[in-house]
Amino acid sequence: MQIGVDCNLAVGNRRIFVLDADEIGRMAVQFMLHDEYETHEIASLQAAVAKAQDWPPDLIILGEALLDDGRLTVEMVSEQFPDARLMLVVGEARSALSQPVVSKGFVFLHKPLRLEDVRAKVAAVLQN
Repeated sequence: MQIGVDCNLAVGNRRIFVLDADEIGRMAVQFMLHDEYETHEIASLQAAVAKAQDWPPDLIILGEALLDDGRLTVEMVSEQFPDARLMLVVGEARSALSQPVVSKGFVFLHKPLRLEDVRAKVAAVLQN
C-alpha cells in the first residue's frame, strides 16, 4: 500500500476507468489511484463500453488525447455512461476543451498531475 492512502476509500468498492490513448498517461493515473479504488486503464471507448457491461464505472477519467484527435467527444462518453461521473485530464488550465465542458460541470485534472491533487479531486467527485 502506498503512503498517504485513505484506507476508508479502499474499502468503498468504487470503480474508475482511465480512458486515454496515451498509455503512459493511463498507467500513471491508474498507479496514483489503484490503492484506493478499483482502477482500470482502457485505450478506447469501445473497450470501455464492453467492460462496463459487467463492471459499470462510477467515474471515468478521460485523457484529452482522445478528444484532440476527433475520435471521441465528451457527449459520446456521457451518452455511453450516463450514471458515471466524468473528469478530464488537460494539458493547460486554459485548454480549448475547457469552455464547452465547464458549462456541463465536469472536473478537470491539470497536467502536470500531482498525486495529492489527483487523489483529492477524485475523492471529492466520488463523494458527491
